[in-house]
Amino acid sequence: MRSRAIPIAIICLVAGAGCTTPSDQPPTIDPSGVMHYTAPYVAQKIVCDGHPIVLEGDHTAITLTGACRLVTLAGSHNDVTVDMAAGGRFDITGSHNDVNWRQAEPGPPAVMQNHGASNTYHPMQAHG
Repeated sequence: MRSRAIPIAIICLVAGAGCTTPSDQPPTIDPSGVMHYTAPYVAQKIVCDGHPIVLEGDHTAITLTGACRLVTLAGSHNDVTVDMAAGGRFDITGSHNDVNWRQAEPGPPAVMQNHGASNTYHPMQAHG
């Protein structure tokens, strides 16, 4: 069984697509309270709890639930689905990312900003 795992891992690294594994990796929290998620090639569900979140992994499939107030996507080649708080902010500084988002609560619209390259935001129907 072990001999098959190594070739699959190599294919995932070379191909880069469709090779995410489920993960419950906890974030690294810096002194200012920002939660950093850095693992590459993972599929993960993260609950927003009021802390700012930075997604730094590459080739991930991330779902952010709750009312996310401040999210920065610094990685590349990620697929993110996020519920945004009223007046929240989502910034992309990485490249080749797709973000599906919806407003999680009534109020001022969330601000979605792209500071990277080849990124897209896709609005979804609001909750409710």
